[in-house]
Amino acid sequence: MQFSIHSKKHKHLYLTYTLAFLCVTFFIYSTYFITGHTLIWSADATVQHLPLLTSFRSQVLEFLQHPFQPLNHWSWKFGLGADTLSIYSYYNIGDIFSYLSLLFPASKIVIAYQLIVILRLYCAGLAFCYFGNHFSLSTLSIVAGSLVYLFNTFLEYAHLAQPFFTTAFILFPLIIIALEKVFQNGSKWPLLAVFTWMLISNFYFAYMLGIGAMVYVVLRYLFYYRKDPQFKLLKTLFTLAWATIGSLALSAFVLIPEIIFTLNSTRSHSAFANGLKLYPLSYYLLLPSQLINGGSNNLLFWSALGFASVVFFAIIYIFIKAKDYPLLATIFGLSFIILLIPAGGAFLNGMMSPSNRWTFMLCFALAFATAILFENINHLSKTTLKIFAYSTVVYGSLVTLIYFIKNNEKLFIPIIFLLISLSVIYLINTKSQTTQKARQLMLGTLLLNVILNGVYFAAPFNNSFANKMLMQGEYANLQKNRYYNLDQNIKPSNEFRVSTISKNYDLGGSLNYLALSNSINSPLNSINSFYSLQNKNIGTFSQDMQNIQYLANIPLGQVDDRTVLNNFLGVRYLFMMINQPNAKKIPAGYHQDQASTLIPDPYGNQKNDQQTIRYKTKYAFPLIYWQDTVIKPKDYKRLNATQKERLLAQAVLISQDTSAKDLSLFKDYKTLSQNVPFKIYSNHLKDEQPIELNTQKIIKQDPDEEYTLQLQKPQKYLDSELHLQFNKINYAPFTMSKLIEIQKAAKLNSQIRQPETNLDFNHRYYDMYYLRSNIFKELTDQSYKITVKSSKAQEQIVQRHPSSTSFYSVVDQGTMNLGYYHKLPKKLKLDLSKLGTYHFNVKLIAEPLGKPYYQAVKKIQQHALQNIKFSNNGVSGSITTNKQGILTSSIPYSSGWSARVDGHQVPVLKTNLAFVGLKLTPGKHKISFSYQIPGLHKGLIISGLTLIIALLWFGIELILKRKK
Repeated sequence: MQFSIHSKKHKHLYLTYTLAFLCVTFFIYSTYFITGHTLIWSADATVQHLPLLTSFRSQVLEFLQHPFQPLNHWSWKFGLGADTLSIYSYYNIGDIFSYLSLLFPASKIVIAYQLIVILRLYCAGLAFCYFGNHFSLSTLSIVAGSLVYLFNTFLEYAHLAQPFFTTAFILFPLIIIALEKVFQNGSKWPLLAVFTWMLISNFYFAYMLGIGAMVYVVLRYLFYYRKDPQFKLLKTLFTLAWATIGSLALSAFVLIPEIIFTLNSTRSHSAFANGLKLYPLSYYLLLPSQLINGGSNNLLFWSALGFASVVFFAIIYIFIKAKDYPLLATIFGLSFIILLIPAGGAFLNGMMSPSNRWTFMLCFALAFATAILFENINHLSKTTLKIFAYSTVVYGSLVTLIYFIKNNEKLFIPIIFLLISLSVIYLINTKSQTTQKARQLMLGTLLLNVILNGVYFAAPFNNSFANKMLMQGEYANLQKNRYYNLDQNIKPSNEFRVSTISKNYDLGGSLNYLALSNSINSPLNSINSFYSLQNKNIGTFSQDMQNIQYLANIPLGQVDDRTVLNNFLGVRYLFMMINQPNAKKIPAGYHQDQASTLIPDPYGNQKNDQQTIRYKTKYAFPLIYWQDTVIKPKDYKRLNATQKERLLAQAVLISQDTSAKDLSLFKDYKTLSQNVPFKIYSNHLKDEQPIELNTQKIIKQDPDEEYTLQLQKPQKYLDSELHLQFNKINYAPFTMSKLIEIQKAAKLNSQIRQPETNLDFNHRYYDMYYLRSNIFKELTDQSYKITVKSSKAQEQIVQRHPSSTSFYSVVDQGTMNLGYYHKLPKKLKLDLSKLGTYHFNVKLIAEPLGKPYYQAVKKIQQHALQNIKFSNNGVSGSITTNKQGILTSSIPYSSGWSARVDGHQVPVLKTNLAFVGLKLTPGKHKISFSYQIPGLHKGLIISGLTLIIALLWFGIELILKRKK
């Protein structure tokens, strides 16, 4: 099918599309609104997208009102503090839709956000219609393609959960149009413009779009333009290179800082493809049904698919007509192969997790294939109809078989519409329908299919997506009652931070544990943060402390409520909810300061009473302070995680050994922690004496087996925080056959214990039952949970499954904080989540937090930077010291920091692995730290010069064209 660089004149195309869009979205969005929900996802949208839109809007307004004031390069509101461009560029700066929020008052930002979500989706469909308008396709065929493009599982999920993903759906058709104009000697400027938009919009999707564009260029040339004698290859390659280099230069002001930050983020060393060579067996079993299962929100490594059933026939049709549509047939073949191999998904996902988000481009190809099928819907040969019928039988049988393996009632609608679509196609081609009527009949079927898919996807039943959306009014309530008014009498300051107790702060409703991850629009600064890109230094610090809450996009969490870490990070206030997990796990030195009104349980059960309590400490470290004692890296590496944490109050680690010259070196390592001897017992034989186990290897063969850690002489360890430290964790699951053997034995044993149910044991049935169950519960993979319970805490070390994509990392160590005790408990409960063999080195460690610790903290507080003043891009103050030392802080280190002492620039040191510091001589000093986004200045120069050249070039071309 020939592309025309001039769009066709289709009567009522955009009106017809708009009516179809309104029809479908009326039913889908009504499902959310009628059930009391919003279009705001309770996870990322609540924590990142909407708060960032609010913050970005205020930043833009401030710039418009005061255009000559310095831009904010640094913000103290992003966790411990972060580069503003690194955050806003990923979500807002290049997103043209974010600027529409300026049209709304601040009080209506929630409404604005939801309207923008819908508008993005509408524009994605417009982009497809504009693309289709360059082909000899009818209005109804193009509209059918647009419905397939928009209403599939990928975009129905993404446009609400990750709204900026929708922009990629807008850009890709425009990129293809711009490329075709270059191929056909049209204007090169649209390609420059769309490439620049692509790069500024979001570098993550720019990577995928760039690869998609290159693949399209190669295939389009091989299958079409290579045969055209008038095609000028060298000229085309020059124009493509010109547009690529020009767009890179125009976007340099964003791109250069983004590249620098990405290379210095927690994502920079993630495991390729999450370590997978092949996907789990469950993935391959479910993948075929994913094609048409539009009611499911199972993303399956983002191989979401979930199209209307007619797409199945569009794929078959393209393969039948492969000679006419070789590009589409090749794309479908390549896509199928890539979907089978984790390495393919990882490569297209920026060399990270095997997340098949690249399938948004496959959505485009399938939508175009659907439009082609619609265009030829009443001209199908008998052979084609037979192939459709046979293919339906084979595919339907496969999906039915999968249903019996993995019951999923959401497959009913797709299967029904598969049969309906086939019947309609047969009816059209046997009853000699007119072309217009045929397309109308197919479009009606498609409309009904996508509406039912969308409603079934959204309806808040059977764990559908509406349950994951905020309820109406819930976001405003979160912003107003984040701490249940316990923050009202706290004077906001960048000098201290707040936190909550881990796994405790449950806000109820649709809000999940991520709800308080960011404090962007809160008066108080939190240590927690949840963004796609995080400072690698903070990640390194968190991992070095063996923080079990570490994730690449949530590097700190609540630092597992560890006392010294909270103090070091300047946490002055903690918020805790009664009758929630870890309610007793209050760090040392924090005392109840204030409480919200008690809400008693209406049935008189005090365990269900609700109340929030605020705790305060006087032992929070200053933001910036001086220490005169250091530890060298080679000595630091010998310490365990608890010792490293406790060391923060005694000395500072400096990465450069030369900076330690003439400074006191810390040597008293024995005071940092104490090893607590213990034994591990199993209750495997419940009626007999507990069995003592090897503390370095446990083989769990009984699903009900529990373990006890018995402390030896716990009364010896006073005023200590109890840490359980795991190193070199290695979990080896049993083979499938071994697992089924153990499960059958357990089942048989339970029947013997209950004679009334002791029927003949059906081995064949249970072989099938446990095989099916184990495949989908993924009991033979490397994921695991190690859970430990004390009288004050319940903690877990979690090795996530590779399907958790960006949340995945290899976990082979972790230090659990089991609470602060005046006297240690006598025993702990240990649970291992899965059957198999566990190897680890485990130590129980007491971290002393008595008088010596508090004296050390007081000494630090006496050496705090005085007269602190904060600016948009830095902090300053004064300090007097009597000898050489290190000025350190809990300000995240970045190459963008510079420092001055008494007006003279000095080198900025990285202290304690992750934080800003500098070497200080004795005397009275004025200190200033200032921040400039790395690479921004160079990027602005490159972008500015390129823009001037581009405008001059365009102007000259325009003048010469008019003269002709």
